[in-house]
Amino acid sequence: MSEIKEIVAELIKNGATQVKNVTVKNVTVKVMDAYTRLGITLDKEVKGYRQNESGEYEEATTKVVFVSSYSVAALLKENDDAAFAANHLVTHPDAMAMILSRAKLDIVQQSVEAGSDYKNPFASEDSDSVVFDHNTIINHVVGIELSDFGKKRLDKLADMMLGF
Repeated sequence: MSEIKEIVAELIKNGATQVKNVTVKNVTVKVMDAYTRLGITLDKEVKGYRQNESGEYEEATTKVVFVSSYSVAALLKENDDAAFAANHLVTHPDAMAMILSRAKLDIVQQSVEAGSDYKNPFASEDSDSVVFDHNTIINHVVGIELSDFGKKRLDKLADMMLGF
Protein backbone atom coordinates (compact mmCIF):
# COMPACT_ATOMS: atom_id res chain seq x y z
CA MET A 1 0.00 0.00 0.00
CA SER A 2 2.92 2.36 0.52
CA GLU A 3 3.63 2.19 -3.23
CA ILE A 4 0.11 3.51 -3.87
CA LYS A 5 0.67 6.35 -1.40
CA GLU A 6 3.93 7.26 -3.14
CA ILE A 7 2.27 7.33 -6.57
CA VAL A 8 -0.66 9.39 -5.21
CA ALA A 9 1.75 11.87 -3.61
CA GLU A 10 3.64 12.22 -6.92
CA LEU A 11 0.39 12.70 -8.87
CA ILE A 12 -0.81 15.40 -6.47
CA LYS A 13 2.60 17.07 -6.57
CA ASN A 14 2.20 17.22 -10.37
CA GLY A 15 -1.25 18.83 -10.24
CA ALA A 16 -3.72 15.98 -9.79
CA THR A 17 -6.60 16.51 -7.38
CA GLN A 18 -7.92 14.13 -4.79
CA VAL A 19 -11.60 13.49 -4.13
CA LYS A 20 -12.21 11.66 -0.88
CA ASN A 21 -15.10 9.72 0.52
CA VAL A 22 -17.52 9.63 -2.42
CA THR A 23 -20.21 6.96 -2.32
CA VAL A 24 -20.88 4.50 -5.13
CA LYS A 25 -24.52 4.61 -6.23
CA ASN A 26 -24.32 2.33 -9.27
CA VAL A 27 -21.80 0.46 -11.42
CA THR A 28 -22.08 -0.45 -15.09
CA VAL A 29 -19.72 -2.87 -16.78
CA LYS A 30 -18.54 -2.69 -20.38
CA VAL A 31 -16.03 -5.04 -21.95
CA MET A 32 -13.61 -3.04 -24.09
CA ASP A 33 -10.90 -4.31 -26.48
CA ALA A 34 -8.08 -4.44 -23.92
CA TYR A 35 -9.83 -4.18 -20.55
CA THR A 36 -13.17 -4.13 -18.77
CA ARG A 37 -14.43 -0.65 -17.98
CA LEU A 38 -16.48 0.15 -14.91
CA GLY A 39 -18.74 3.19 -15.11
CA ILE A 40 -19.15 4.22 -11.48
CA THR A 41 -21.99 6.58 -10.62
CA LEU A 42 -21.14 8.65 -7.54
CA ASP A 43 -23.32 10.43 -5.00
CA LYS A 44 -21.81 13.81 -5.88
CA GLU A 45 -20.34 15.49 -8.90
CA VAL A 46 -16.62 15.57 -9.71
CA LYS A 47 -14.62 17.23 -12.48
CA GLY A 48 -14.84 15.59 -15.87
CA TYR A 49 -15.29 16.15 -19.58
CA ARG A 50 -18.46 15.96 -21.63
CA GLN A 51 -19.13 16.29 -25.32
CA ASN A 52 -20.95 19.48 -26.23
CA GLU A 53 -23.53 19.84 -29.01
CA SER A 54 -20.81 20.18 -31.66
CA GLY A 55 -19.07 17.00 -30.50
CA GLU A 56 -16.12 18.72 -28.81
CA TYR A 57 -15.08 17.79 -25.29
CA GLU A 58 -15.32 20.49 -22.65
CA GLU A 59 -14.62 20.49 -18.94
CA ALA A 60 -17.74 20.01 -16.86
CA THR A 61 -18.91 18.15 -13.80
CA THR A 62 -20.20 14.61 -13.79
CA LYS A 63 -21.36 11.96 -11.39
CA VAL A 64 -19.93 9.14 -13.53
CA VAL A 65 -16.27 8.16 -13.60
CA PHE A 66 -14.71 5.39 -15.67
CA VAL A 67 -12.04 3.05 -14.32
CA SER A 68 -10.61 -0.34 -15.17
CA SER A 69 -11.90 -3.41 -13.35
CA TYR A 70 -8.25 -4.47 -13.02
CA SER A 71 -7.39 -1.36 -11.03
CA VAL A 72 -10.30 -1.94 -8.65
CA ALA A 73 -9.34 -5.61 -8.26
CA ALA A 74 -5.76 -4.59 -7.44
CA LEU A 75 -7.05 -2.43 -4.59
CA LEU A 76 -9.37 -5.19 -3.40
CA LYS A 77 -6.35 -7.50 -3.16
CA GLU A 78 -5.05 -5.12 -0.48
CA ASN A 79 -8.29 -5.49 1.51
CA ASP A 80 -8.30 -8.38 4.01
CA ASP A 81 -12.07 -8.86 3.56
CA ALA A 82 -11.98 -8.92 -0.24
CA ALA A 83 -8.60 -10.24 -1.35
CA PHE A 84 -9.91 -13.77 -1.87
CA ALA A 85 -12.44 -12.53 -4.42
CA ALA A 86 -10.31 -10.13 -6.49
CA ASN A 87 -9.37 -12.58 -9.26
CA HIS A 88 -12.93 -13.91 -9.42
CA LEU A 89 -14.23 -10.36 -9.82
CA VAL A 90 -11.87 -9.74 -12.74
CA THR A 91 -13.25 -12.78 -14.57
CA HIS A 92 -16.83 -12.00 -13.49
CA PRO A 93 -16.87 -8.18 -13.59
CA ASP A 94 -20.67 -7.88 -13.38
CA ALA A 95 -20.31 -8.92 -9.73
CA MET A 96 -18.38 -5.69 -9.09
CA ALA A 97 -21.71 -3.83 -9.19
CA MET A 98 -22.84 -5.69 -6.09
CA ILE A 99 -19.54 -5.65 -4.22
CA LEU A 100 -18.98 -1.91 -4.81
CA SER A 101 -22.58 -0.91 -4.03
CA ARG A 102 -22.54 1.87 -1.43
CA ALA A 103 -18.73 1.66 -1.06
CA LYS A 104 -16.78 4.80 -0.15
CA LEU A 105 -14.06 5.68 -2.66
CA ASP A 106 -11.06 7.93 -2.71
CA ILE A 107 -10.22 9.05 -6.26
CA VAL A 108 -7.27 10.92 -7.71
CA GLN A 109 -8.11 12.88 -10.85
CA GLN A 110 -5.20 13.32 -13.25
CA SER A 111 -5.62 15.88 -16.04
CA VAL A 112 -4.13 14.86 -19.40
CA GLU A 113 -3.76 17.34 -22.24
CA ALA A 114 -4.68 16.42 -25.79
CA GLY A 115 -1.73 15.12 -27.79
CA SER A 116 0.49 14.34 -24.80
CA ASP A 117 1.76 10.86 -23.95
CA TYR A 118 -0.11 9.33 -21.03
CA LYS A 119 1.10 6.28 -19.17
CA ASN A 120 -0.83 4.85 -16.25
CA PRO A 121 1.35 5.51 -13.19
CA PHE A 122 0.04 2.33 -11.55
CA ALA A 123 0.84 0.07 -14.55
CA SER A 124 3.97 -1.99 -15.02
CA GLU A 125 6.96 -0.25 -16.55
CA ASP A 126 6.59 -2.11 -19.85
CA SER A 127 3.04 -0.88 -20.46
CA ASP A 128 2.34 1.27 -23.50
CA SER A 129 1.54 4.95 -23.41
CA VAL A 130 -1.62 6.41 -24.91
CA VAL A 131 -2.20 9.71 -26.70
CA PHE A 132 -5.66 11.25 -26.37
CA ASP A 133 -7.06 13.46 -29.12
CA HIS A 134 -8.83 15.65 -26.55
CA ASN A 135 -8.18 16.90 -23.03
CA THR A 136 -9.33 14.36 -20.46
CA ILE A 137 -9.29 13.50 -16.79
CA ILE A 138 -8.08 10.07 -15.79
CA ASN A 139 -9.68 8.84 -12.59
CA HIS A 140 -7.63 6.58 -10.35
CA VAL A 141 -9.47 4.83 -7.52
CA VAL A 142 -6.89 4.82 -4.73
CA GLY A 143 -9.00 3.79 -1.75
CA ILE A 144 -12.05 1.59 -1.25
CA GLU A 145 -14.04 1.14 1.94
CA LEU A 146 -16.65 -1.53 1.31
CA SER A 147 -20.15 -1.01 2.67
CA ASP A 148 -21.87 -3.51 4.94
CA PHE A 149 -23.98 -4.43 1.91
CA GLY A 150 -20.84 -5.13 -0.17
CA LYS A 151 -19.29 -7.19 2.63
CA LYS A 152 -22.47 -9.30 2.86
CA ARG A 153 -22.29 -9.91 -0.90
CA LEU A 154 -18.66 -10.97 -0.48
CA ASP A 155 -19.75 -13.49 2.17
CA LYS A 156 -22.32 -14.89 -0.27
CA LEU A 157 -19.67 -14.99 -3.00
CA ALA A 158 -17.33 -16.91 -0.68
CA ASP A 159 -20.10 -19.45 0.00
CA MET A 160 -20.77 -19.81 -3.72
CA MET A 161 -17.05 -20.27 -4.45
CA LEU A 162 -16.96 -23.00 -1.81
CA GLY A 163 -20.01 -24.72 -3.32
CA PHE A 164 -22.46 -23.92 -0.52
